[in-house]
Amino acid sequence: MMGIYLRAADGAYADGVLVAGDSGRIARLGQALERAELITSHRGFVGYSGYYKGVRVSVQTSGMGCPSMAMVGSELLEYGVKRIIRIGTCSAFASGVMNGDLIVVTAAAAGDGTTRSLALGSPYVCVPDFELTASLIEHARRLHVQSHLGPVVTVDVEPHLTASSTEGWRNQGLLAVEMESAVLFHLALRSGVGGGKAVHAASVLTVSDGLEGHPNGAQRFMSDKELAAATERMHQVALDALIS
Repeated sequence: MMGIYLRAADGAYADGVLVAGDSGRIARLGQALERAELITSHRGFVGYSGYYKGVRVSVQTSGMGCPSMAMVGSELLEYGVKRIIRIGTCSAFASGVMNGDLIVVTAAAAGDGTTRSLALGSPYVCVPDFELTASLIEHARRLHVQSHLGPVVTVDVEPHLTASSTEGWRNQGLLAVEMESAVLFHLALRSGVGGGKAVHAASVLTVSDGLEGHPNGAQRFMSDKELAAATERMHQVALDALIS
């Protein structure tokens, strides 16, 4: 099998895959795996397979935004991947959700155009797999990582580029804004339709900044060093959840 976008060989991917928009972060994470092997770099979609605590896993760049995630996610399903966890960053606007915290996503409001297009305009509930999400919660607590459990909103354009207010989202109980989770959940849920075996998907996010209007005050975007330390904690949580 050779996908249009990934161009990986048959069997290149493990059953469990972590996906992130940042190819540089995926490269660093992939190279840290035991017996790491570069399986694709086509179109900048860098991917590695290797071993974590003796279990074969893969890490794959999804690119930024739902259109890119839809293309990569669809091909991962075609490669026979069984579990996908998005590891990303987000901008918080809910009380008490602060820089460096983790959000284990329980649902994603589809504020993006890609998910609405795939759902043919019908109302759609974008939710992750319960057991994989529960595993993320368990490992975040086991590692004593400050974390929050709740829904986020997936958008095409970050609010600071459009001067959008986050008050409406906050009043609906959402915690943060990000750019890929909704479409990943949609792809995974519909994979089980028609007798197919459903793929399990989940999402865990590092809070990189707090937007204007945040009840605790706007928080600056973290420095590269601070963000690297925070995402490293997220990577360990996600990898432990992926193999558990």
